[in-house]
Amino acid sequence: MKKVWKGFAAAVSAAAIAATGFIGATSAYAEPVGTGTITLTGTVAGDQYKGYRLLNVTGIKGTSVAYEVNDKYEAVLKTALNLTGDNVTDKQIIDSINALKTNDTTTNDDSHNVRAFAAGVMAAINAVNTDNDDTNNINPDLSETASGTSLAFTDISRGYYLFNQTVNGDPDANTDSSFIVDTALDTATNIAVKNGTVTLVKKLQDNDTSNGQTANQWIDGADYNIGDTVPFQLTGTLPKNLTSFDTFNYVFTDTMSPGLTRVTTPAEKALKVYAVNPAATEDGIPTKQNITNSFDVTTTVAQNLAANPKVGETFTVGVKNTGTEASPVYDLKAITTDVDNAPVSITSATQIVVEYYATLNTSAVIGSAGNPNEAKLTFSNNSNHNGTGTTTETPTDKVTVFTYKVDVEKTFDVGAPADNDMPKFTLYKKNAAGTYVEYTNGKETSAEKTVVKGADGKYTIGWEGLDAGEYKLEETYVPAGYNKADDVEFTVTADHDIDSDDPQLNDLGAGDAFTGTASTGSVSTSIENKSGNELPSTGGMGTTILYAAGAAIVLIAGIGLAVTLRRRQA
Repeated sequence: MKKVWKGFAAAVSAAAIAATGFIGATSAYAEPVGTGTITLTGTVAGDQYKGYRLLNVTGIKGTSVAYEVNDKYEAVLKTALNLTGDNVTDKQIIDSINALKTNDTTTNDDSHNVRAFAAGVMAAINAVNTDNDDTNNINPDLSETASGTSLAFTDISRGYYLFNQTVNGDPDANTDSSFIVDTALDTATNIAVKNGTVTLVKKLQDNDTSNGQTANQWIDGADYNIGDTVPFQLTGTLPKNLTSFDTFNYVFTDTMSPGLTRVTTPAEKALKVYAVNPAATEDGIPTKQNITNSFDVTTTVAQNLAANPKVGETFTVGVKNTGTEASPVYDLKAITTDVDNAPVSITSATQIVVEYYATLNTSAVIGSAGNPNEAKLTFSNNSNHNGTGTTTETPTDKVTVFTYKVDVEKTFDVGAPADNDMPKFTLYKKNAAGTYVEYTNGKETSAEKTVVKGADGKYTIGWEGLDAGEYKLEETYVPAGYNKADDVEFTVTADHDIDSDDPQLNDLGAGDAFTGTASTGSVSTSIENKSGNELPSTGGMGTTILYAAGAAIVLIAGIGLAVTLRRRQA
């Protein structure tokens, strides 16, 4: 039956024939062969395994075992062992399997030669089963489905088995498994299934801690000014059965919003790839080695801000081809040195980390839609393959960059200034030293802006692409006939997710005098100019004082007149 892969193959366990006293078929042994049990531990409900008995056990004496080739696998065994000719005997096949122990390497209990042999056998079986003639199909000898954390094949014929997992009960969390088991000398054999799968986590950093994150913490949502550079990070894990693969392909794919432009210069902010080994630490910090020179960075979709709708860049970061164009070889395991030529060890515990910067550009979306950035990881998924193999993908992981704007409606208590005499305001932002400095960003090139009268008759002014932080608005030009408006100090506060699969902007504000609207990313307020009596007069006395003096004179005159009339009446 054709194997169905939903994850990728896990370890080929080296419980190999080489561990026994191994000879060809014979009937010289008196000990009964009997049956045995194979128990798989670490399974989950729904896992299905199929077994192929490649060799039969015909006799046992002490630690010596006699085998014969199971007839239905004769052809695939010859193919996997590269034995040609019509006169290949059982002894030649069995001797060739026994020779797998010669010059073999074993890592994490995985025998390289036995694993390669298992891959060849499974490939040969699949080749037969994909033939149009179904009568040639090679059906498995055993098939069981797990209902929990263990799965037992009981009372089975003793032999040399290849097991393949054909259904994964939890493909998002576990890999598929493939392994060789020799039941000749043990009536009860236990195999711990190697679980776990490749994962990808995408993160970014914020430039403040206003949402409760710590400085330099890698999170899922952040806010920035347009023109700022944003640090991004991709972290990929490796499978527990990494040694089961002849070659292991590994490709990150990152899709950016149009509002984000990847930084390529200067060199310190260009994309880099690291091998991180958590177990190998220096002063408690995991070893982080730069392996960028072993990867190709390729733009697959170019950024196009002139298109409608605008298009963001999609790029890949993949292991370099160490083969030829006709016969490519992509093998993460083959990386042995870093950019400084220091030794690198890629194991199942290694994390592959990509770090890069992107600029929040003038096409950035303001408000709750934000500027998302998604990534996925493509990796080898079938260790029973001697070539580049097939691949599968992780789920995409998403982070989002938010940015905001300030909208001001300008009002006047009496009348309105001339169209060519509009007020001007300057926006300031408080820096790390606590000082207000004129605010500009990649979109707003001037901190001072002039109020504009709209078609609706309203007078407005605004700045786009703001980060959360402390700001001040100051009227820096006052139209004739009006008094200068008071300065307005305010703090833009944004409640956005920092740990989420789909980060959201939940709330936006800037104080009691402002209205925050998360959907549009706007904090808005109204500032009024009041008219005033400030015209100068001779001697520098203003009209207000003259009016007050005149009123006093009239009052005194009135009092004098009243006193005079009383005297006359008296």
